[in-house]
Amino acid sequence: MIRDLEIRSITKDDLENVIELDNASFPEPWSKSLWNVELSRNQRIYLGAFQKKELVGFIGGLLAHTDFHITTVATKESIRNLGVGSVILFEMLHQILGLSAEVDSITLEVRSSNKPAQALYRKFGFAPVGLRRSYYQDNDEDAIIMSLENLQSANLQDRLAKIRKSFPLINFVGVQ
Repeated sequence: MIRDLEIRSITKDDLENVIELDNASFPEPWSKSLWNVELSRNQRIYLGAFQKKELVGFIGGLLAHTDFHITTVATKESIRNLGVGSVILFEMLHQILGLSAEVDSITLEVRSSNKPAQALYRKFGFAPVGLRRSYYQDNDEDAIIMSLENLQSANLQDRLAKIRKSFPLINFVGVQ
């Protein structure tokens, strides 16, 4: 587990670092103009993981009626599989659960070849619910649609409490 992370909302002041990590993480990163729009829209949550002020991971998504859709998750390649994804996904779920009792599901797409990400999502209770054929344009790879439902269940609360205990030195700043 990586230590000494600060988790906080991403602002436009972080834009250059977000774009740099996005470019390093994805074959088709978002444009600067799209990031600007996304960071200024309502019903969006974007969180960053910072280690000694360096952005090492981010997650973001949007509320669509009663579903929160996670649209992007990235971690710095040199520290992947060290727990950053768990920490930012945990905080994202914490914030989503605080939005409204009307949010009844969380969905996301993940590359069919990205087994580590799929394992991370399963750890939090996400389950595969569908497939989007040739979803990723860079190589026509399929996307697995994963969903987390029953957000108000005691089972999910217990799972999150157990996961939270595995984060010894994480500082959640400026997030609710």
